[in-house]
Amino acid sequence: MLRLIRLGLALGALSLFCGAVGAQMYPAKAVRIVIGFPPGSTPDIVTRILADKMGEDLRQPVLVENRPGAGGTIAVEAVARAAGDGYTLNVDGCSAAGIVYAFVMTERPPLDPFKDFTPVGRLMRDHWLVTVSPALRVNTVQELIALGKAKPGTLNFPSSGTGSSAHLQSERFRKRVGIDAIHVPYKSSAIPDLLAGRMSFAVQSSAAVTPLVQSGKLKALTVLSIARVPALPEVPTSSEVGLPDLVYNAGLCLYAPAGTPTGAVVRVSDALNKASAADSVRQRFADLGVETVQGTPADTVKFIGELMALVDRLRIEVFGKAR
Repeated sequence: MLRLIRLGLALGALSLFCGAVGAQMYPAKAVRIVIGFPPGSTPDIVTRILADKMGEDLRQPVLVENRPGAGGTIAVEAVARAAGDGYTLNVDGCSAAGIVYAFVMTERPPLDPFKDFTPVGRLMRDHWLVTVSPALRVNTVQELIALGKAKPGTLNFPSSGTGSSAHLQSERFRKRVGIDAIHVPYKSSAIPDLLAGRMSFAVQSSAAVTPLVQSGKLKALTVLSIARVPALPEVPTSSEVGLPDLVYNAGLCLYAPAGTPTGAVVRVSDALNKASAADSVRQRFADLGVETVQGTPADTVKFIGELMALVDRLRIEVFGKAR
């Protein structure tokens, strides 16, 4: 019996030792980040900027894989089924739009951002802009409202899928200003159609459209933030155009599958924080009209919980149901 006890203790010690060695060796190969949005979208742009820097710190390639469609559910399902070894990650909205809400909108059992995933860190804090094509010939929110009311049912707006953050914020804006417009979900980027005037207006993250606004290819009518965005100082806030209750700032978060070892989660979180702190990254983010964010996995869990509670309230307001 004593021999068995000693053997058990020895095996336990060996297991702990191997686990520690494994954590120290992570990552031993390329890390893959799966995103449920197309190339050129906000998650794609931001993730690729950070992935390059994270790869330098991790000393392994950090690859970005686009799996767009179904409001992000295709990507998050793939990551939820992946091995919890730290080599497959997911970027989703901090409101967990792809992880939770798109499933609700399609009447499917939702995944849980805390039970099915392990939050790792925040990628950025964004600002949301109401934009139009110059072809629409409107220059202010008031002119857009007047056009929508004069021609009900003729305006349309895109999103990355039913139940997505873009869908929520667009519907919220539409209802708040009292216009009738048609929702058009996209599997790929809607920017070309917006530029061409085939889409009337869009409510999108500043990362996707700031350069286009700066170049004059798109017009930004308002930013849904308390303060103006330094990259777009001429764009009035929602309060300045008479819509103070439309303020919304969220961003993107990085998730690992449930069961991912703590050592791997902390290692990725550290690499993400170092990448966010790099001057080159901070400048590129500023050019896009978004902000870098740093923090621990625990900070991320807390922020996601608070934001999800807010978005639940917004979804009840807009869609009549939350999670």
